[in-house]
Amino acid sequence: MLGPAARQPKKKPRSSSTEATEETKDRGESASIQVFPPELLYYIISFLPVKDVVALGQTCRYFYEVCDSEGVWQRICRRLSPRLRDENSGGSRPWKRSAILNYTKGLYFQMFSGRRHFVSKTVAPLLSHGYRKFLPTKDHVFILDYNGTLFFLKNALVSSTMGHVQWRRACRYVVLCRSAKDFATDPRSDTVYRKYLYVLATREQPAAPGMGRNEAAMAAGSRLCDCVEVYLQSSGQRVFKMTFHFSMKFKQIVLVGQETERSLLLLTEEGKIYSLVVNETQLDQPRSYTVQLALRKVSKCLPHISIRHMHSNQSSALYLTDDGAVYFEVHSPGVYRDLFGTLHAFDPLDQQMPLALSLPAKVHYLKGPVDLWCGLNHTLVLSHSGDLGKDLMGCGCGAGGRLPGWPKGSASFVRLHIKVPPCVRRICSTRECLYMLSSHDIEEAAAYRELPASKAGLLPSDTEAMAARACEEYLSQLHKCRTLEGRMAKMKEAVGSMPLMTFQKDFFWEALDMIQRAAELRGSPPSS
Repeated sequence: MLGPAARQPKKKPRSSSTEATEETKDRGESASIQVFPPELLYYIISFLPVKDVVALGQTCRYFYEVCDSEGVWQRICRRLSPRLRDENSGGSRPWKRSAILNYTKGLYFQMFSGRRHFVSKTVAPLLSHGYRKFLPTKDHVFILDYNGTLFFLKNALVSSTMGHVQWRRACRYVVLCRSAKDFATDPRSDTVYRKYLYVLATREQPAAPGMGRNEAAMAAGSRLCDCVEVYLQSSGQRVFKMTFHFSMKFKQIVLVGQETERSLLLLTEEGKIYSLVVNETQLDQPRSYTVQLALRKVSKCLPHISIRHMHSNQSSALYLTDDGAVYFEVHSPGVYRDLFGTLHAFDPLDQQMPLALSLPAKVHYLKGPVDLWCGLNHTLVLSHSGDLGKDLMGCGCGAGGRLPGWPKGSASFVRLHIKVPPCVRRICSTRECLYMLSSHDIEEAAAYRELPASKAGLLPSDTEAMAARACEEYLSQLHKCRTLEGRMAKMKEAVGSMPLMTFQKDFFWEALDMIQRAAELRGSPPSS
């Protein structure tokens, strides 16, 4: 017979990991993910969707540091966009920026016709590196990405069996050009007028005749020239090209004027405005001629001002400065009367005179907008909502469904019945539909900022009180200026903001220049 000890089953040998786990439990401790090697943790997190990675980084400080590391975002970026394996977006966080740009990119639209009003996402170029800017024309849609590639989406909108227009699923797209900085077309809101597309791009300077191969390569590499290329929107064919000197570097282009006298406004990287005039009706004729590039009056009369951004219409141009000031060029008496209520100071012979505009906040939606769109008879404002989303506000004529949910229109801004995707950054409206461009850039600063409390509360009707307060503010700023040059620049800015006649502003600016030149001559040491 077997004894009691012999009848007991033998215990299985325990592994070291099992022993460590049981010992950990006995000591009241638990295993932590912090003991994982960083490479293993990066690898695991990189398989999560981007929104889950962001949510995980908000749980604690440890996961915030892990989920915010470039190692995680490099793996995510390579998984989302394999073609970006050997390139990035630049900036302080290149891989995170690239991943979020391509995860959030999208082009949405809503048709105005028909009974069904819903937002649809387009089948857009998958090879693009985010979406920076877009523009619908008469027949097609153009999209510029962050690598400077301009995509040409052909025949994107087609008629459906339900009788309304819809996005074509198998939309064919091609690359129109590369190394593009900006592009523009006819500034009128009606796409029928958008016959040509003007593209601001960077190109290598061709080698001069008689240069050797090595000399030509060195010259091309050191002298990249900016140029404007003109394409037919219907076919994408290039019909015209103008090249500038390699010392001129531009970052934005807008158009003003009629087809027979089209003015191209070019913004330099230093914040100066240059312009040239072309006859758009003769662009498709095979001939060569020279156009003259001239400094715009806003940069000539106000040299101390740095322009940040431009907007244009057929009869006006608007300049936004680095300091948040706004200057207007009005080229027609009708637009001038609509803006100022009178033609007292309008000079038809000097339409480039910059007019400083006051910026009172009429509704709270306009204090910090994301983007603005001004149509022919309606205005749209993309703004932040309280739950970290976005709302679309609108006012004006609602005919044709241009204000969804408000068919009779509204004289004041109302919230439109549109579900706006959270990462939308640009809006555009045509006769047929509303477009919304989505692509979040972590390196991009807000295009608009809230107005100071001192300006937001002013009533636009109290013009005399506003002018008096503006003069007091300029006097206070003049007292703070320590140099003659600073005081002269501030005085020029004050004169530009005053409601004076054109010849009066020219007189004061010229007089201030004479005083400054005389003071500089008196202060310069005598020559030996």
